[in-house]
Amino acid sequence: MKNRWFRWILFVLLASAFFFGCSRKPGEKLYQEALAEWNAGKLVRARALLEKAIRRRAGSPENAEAYNRLGILLWEMGNSKDAVKAFDESCRLDSTRYDVLCNLGVSLGSQDDLAAAEHAFREASLIQPDDPRPLAFAGVLYAKNQRWDEAANNLTRALERNPNDPRLQNALALTELHTASAEAALKRLQAITKQHPDYAPAFFNLASLYRNWFKNQTEAKRNFELYLSKSAESGPFVEQARTELQAGALGSSGEEKITFTPPRSPNRANADKNFQKALAYHKKNDLDNAVKWYIKAIEADDTYEQAFYNLGLSYYSANRMALAADAFARAVQINPAFTAARFNSALAEYRLGNSARARSELQIVLSQQPAYQPAIDLMNRLKKE
Repeated sequence: MKNRWFRWILFVLLASAFFFGCSRKPGEKLYQEALAEWNAGKLVRARALLEKAIRRRAGSPENAEAYNRLGILLWEMGNSKDAVKAFDESCRLDSTRYDVLCNLGVSLGSQDDLAAAEHAFREASLIQPDDPRPLAFAGVLYAKNQRWDEAANNLTRALERNPNDPRLQNALALTELHTASAEAALKRLQAITKQHPDYAPAFFNLASLYRNWFKNQTEAKRNFELYLSKSAESGPFVEQARTELQAGALGSSGEEKITFTPPRSPNRANADKNFQKALAYHKKNDLDNAVKWYIKAIEADDTYEQAFYNLGLSYYSANRMALAADAFARAVQINPAFTAARFNSALAEYRLGNSARARSELQIVLSQQPAYQPAIDLMNRLKKE
């Protein structure tokens, strides 16, 4: 794409993963004991009791609820694979439970089984045809995996149920950036900020769009300021906006940038051919030719995030840190969930002495993957300096 430091707040929809509620039905003694242990925080004991209660109540329709409870408990324990099995069993016993189908969709999505997750969400949407959430979750899952057409389809259907939801509009703007044009995304974001002037994420995304696609630094600055005035006091996106507003962050800083001619229309087939040539040179450590052909791949398709990432690796190996940082940032700009690219962007900024930028990137990495050890190590190193 056009520039660096681009952040989309797409995952506001999933900012705190939740399961749809389920009512507690009175059951047998073991079942009630299991719930009591669960409430006391004794998850292992609660699981054992729940499984025992299910076995003793074989054939009981109440086991549909028990399996749903077991699935939620397993999710809390970090066992999403077995949670899927429990929700599946609950659906087998009672296929009309809206909450269970939604829970199944969430757990399948965590396993990257997108087709099955979408099916579960669509079944749930048929049970409650006025609720946009199942389709919205399906859309976000597809967007997270860069399957933009499917994401747009589900989000559009969700919006038909709640046309004025700014979160859905905000998510759809990202898909339009990939399926339509930057102009279409801009138009939608402008409409959100007009209709929902207190919805902060749209201002951040609008600022990023002005900053990176339209090169309108004045509007970028204005919208970052509006975002900060409407958002919470802390968080990775707040820190990113503050970094952008630092002296020179939105002006001409004199930093070395990647230069290439964007295509009139992306051609992934040609981009792939050029990428393979670049990769062959890269493996031979012929960095000059690797850079040359990675750029040719980008000029064939400037949404090719892996080409930007590999270009960053080439520049990093050649000790051209400013260009490496720019390439990694462009990869993140295309795919905000590209953890390796975001971390390497932070690493390159650290090598350039830009500690604030490095720290801001690392905060986002750790918000996405709290156990990402390279980011933890670099953050600790920054704290010691």
